[in-house]
Amino acid sequence: MNQREQEYINKIHEVSGDVDVPKALEPEAIEDMLESRPKKSVWKKSYTAGIAAACCLLICGIAYGTLRTDKWAGTENISAAKEETDTKSDHTGLQTAESYEDIYGYLEEYIEQQKNYDLGVYTTETAEDSAWDMEMAAGSAASEMKTMDAAEESGASSDFSETNVRQEGVDEADVVKTDGRYLYTLRDNGRAVAIVDTAGGELRAVSEVELEKDYTIWEFYVNNGQLILTGEKYNDEIADQGWYLNASNTFAVTYDVTDPAKPKKMGEVTQSGAYSSSRMAGGCLYLFSQYYVDGANITAKDTEYYIPSVNGGLIPEDHIYLPCTKLANQYEVICSVDMEKPDEIKDSKAIFADGGELYVSSNNIYWYERQWSNDVYTTIRRISYKDGELEAEASGTVDGYIHDSFCIDEYKGYLRVITTEGDTNSVYVLDKKLEKTGSITGLAEDERVYSARLLGDTGYFVTYRETDPLFSVDFSDPKNPKIIGELKIPGFSEYLHFYGEDKLLGIGMDTEEDGFTTNGVKLSMFDISDSTDVKEVQKYVMENVYSADVMYDYKAALIDVGKNIIGFSAYNGDGESYYVFSYDENKGFECLMEEMVNGNGYQTARGVYIDATLYVVKGNIIEAYSMEDYQKVDDIIL
Repeated sequence: MNQREQEYINKIHEVSGDVDVPKALEPEAIEDMLESRPKKSVWKKSYTAGIAAACCLLICGIAYGTLRTDKWAGTENISAAKEETDTKSDHTGLQTAESYEDIYGYLEEYIEQQKNYDLGVYTTETAEDSAWDMEMAAGSAASEMKTMDAAEESGASSDFSETNVRQEGVDEADVVKTDGRYLYTLRDNGRAVAIVDTAGGELRAVSEVELEKDYTIWEFYVNNGQLILTGEKYNDEIADQGWYLNASNTFAVTYDVTDPAKPKKMGEVTQSGAYSSSRMAGGCLYLFSQYYVDGANITAKDTEYYIPSVNGGLIPEDHIYLPCTKLANQYEVICSVDMEKPDEIKDSKAIFADGGELYVSSNNIYWYERQWSNDVYTTIRRISYKDGELEAEASGTVDGYIHDSFCIDEYKGYLRVITTEGDTNSVYVLDKKLEKTGSITGLAEDERVYSARLLGDTGYFVTYRETDPLFSVDFSDPKNPKIIGELKIPGFSEYLHFYGEDKLLGIGMDTEEDGFTTNGVKLSMFDISDSTDVKEVQKYVMENVYSADVMYDYKAALIDVGKNIIGFSAYNGDGESYYVFSYDENKGFECLMEEMVNGNGYQTARGVYIDATLYVVKGNIIEAYSMEDYQKVDDIIL
């Protein structure tokens, strides 16, 4: 434990010395809650930030009763006071503030209500498919041509893997990237990005981009000769004043790497709050952060403590959307950056709310927030984005909660949503105004959604309790969605990925018929050529392998149907190993590679290929394998 971490612990002890731990936070109660909680991403933050955030939020949860349950499965542990005070929105959810005092009024109400609560629970995940519109496709094609021209000039290959993203055509940041020649990897727990040349079949470090000590890089982009670093800058001065929840700022720092040996800084933008996520589309970066308001001792005049800032200036009142209920204590801050001007914010918006998550389609940002009345329901807000311009356009609600961003999907102007409510599950279709056009309710009683994948007019989702029902949904008529197939097998799939036109890959766990005894990580291949009669045609159980990163972090998957490879890291009794599988309709799955993962850092391992070489990367170690026989051909320690 370093000095900074020890200072956090000391401060927390000072603040929490007289706080009684509620029974709901005793070990037995926590264990019961975790049993009812869905799987979520385990990727996030470095050790230092993790201690600070977790401890501070836990204390705030005890002392102030901060209640945020973005990914909590059941509602039985939520304070009854929450149900009594929250009512469904009386407005569209798109109302903007007329003054900062409007925001303060909501905050005052929140603080007053929290005095009656016994328990605060905090979890987070961040986490997005619709058809391209013609203009977006044209912009993407132009961008790809520019990238290809630059690749040819630099001697880079045009055959290389890219980050596995939620939405085709919308890029996402990651901890490892390649431009077809150079590998870029996050190292030193987010302190630097190393650039490694792969030319000539040898790994050679050529440069490193390192930020100041208060910066932590979470992930980054490599795009058109630019390296865009995203993450958080922690302000110790604000933390020392006791404003722990206000001490983080999200940043995007851009470097010119047209000469990777000599990176040059081009610009930097900042916004309030902890880094949540980001997207890249149409030449613009979209940056998301979560800004929490510590309401203690704040007056209406202290705007700098309860209004988020962008590049040092407060977000205007009419760019802040008011809560859908009267309780709120945090913002989702959304900013856009034209990458031709990487030191300027093009547009900014903020949603004042009680916590939520996002899904980004090719044209819209959907921000969804779990709320409570008598039952759990979800408010969804749609913010269009085009050329960096942000505009909130619609709001609606669906019953139940959304498991993750694969359960919400845009297609032909409609939004399809799969939810879990109590002991059943539902499917909804919403129009551009986010009004319901069709629904199916009461599905899979006593089970909950574990994974989903939607493509075109058909969607698939998995629920689980003792068996793994894989449902097929026909969305061809938005007013009348239909369940057209159901397959039940032991186990469950945490991640689904289309494998060609008529196959669906599932990665999850194999279990006994009792639903509790697990046999190891399972790969399933489903034949979906007839969506009314889906079949599990092959399966492969990885014995003594108890977890795989791809089940919690879809970016950890390297899946290429053309090359017929399925790659991901997983955990067995010996630690972390990287696996590569191929698939044959007759022979099933074949394990081509199982190699121990070396390297250090909080991020999960990545597999990246350039031509016929696979690079397994984790932190400071890169290992190269020939994809002809998967024998190691080189490695480097950074």
